[in-house]
Amino acid sequence: MSSITPISAPPNGATPASTPGAGALPRPLAGTPSPDAALQAREAQAKQALAIQASNKPTASELQKQLEEAMADARVQTNLRFRVDEDANRIVVSVVDSDTGETIVQIPDETALTVARRLAATGRGLFDREA
Repeated sequence: MSSITPISAPPNGATPASTPGAGALPRPLAGTPSPDAALQAREAQAKQALAIQASNKPTASELQKQLEEAMADARVQTNLRFRVDEDANRIVVSVVDSDTGETIVQIPDETALTVARRLAATGRGLFDREA
């Protein structure tokens, strides 16, 4: 009688077929939510976050009060200066530092005024050709 001894490892270092990961797809664990359930849970969390954010949104009167407080505490005192740029035929508003006379911001800015001046000078639009 011949005796058969079990083989502990397949030849050439191959992985036995019964070993997990040998081409078999993993099974979902019991209790793991389906992709649809996970998506619904994320949507519910997003809706809840939006509701919380909307409830924390300040009212217009609260914003106005905060703005007035910030302006009262501002270290820079400003003035508004209005002028008409005759070449561009535009009204220009500048916010000017009262102490130094420096322009803080100008609307429209110089780039927009330059474009407007060029358009006014040519009497045309942005293109040189006519249809």
